Amino acid sequence: MEPEKKRIDPYVTWVANYCKHCFICINICPVDNLFFGDDEMASQQKCIQCLLCMKYCPDFALEVKSKKETSLAKKSSPDQEDSGVALPSGKKGGRPQP
Repeated sequence: MEPEKKRIDPYVTWVANYCKHCFICINICPVDNLFFGDDEMASQQKCIQCLLCMKYCPDFALEVKSKKETSLAKKSSPDQEDSGVALPSGKKGGRPQP
């Protein structure tokens, strides 16, 4: 069975069926980003990607993307207009476009 994941922040994903509501993540967050409301994890949208919540969660219920991962994902987005790499010849490299 696939875990139920919910993106609660641009950087944070909560895996609901792994969480046992111990609140370690809420208590360890240095910017008080996480909170519990309406029986599910929520975010104040101020994650600084310190990764403490993910590191200390005993149930692996949080996934946090680092700033580097997030910026790489944005750069490699399929809806980006120019995804090719400039080659010395001046032509674009990368995947063939359909």
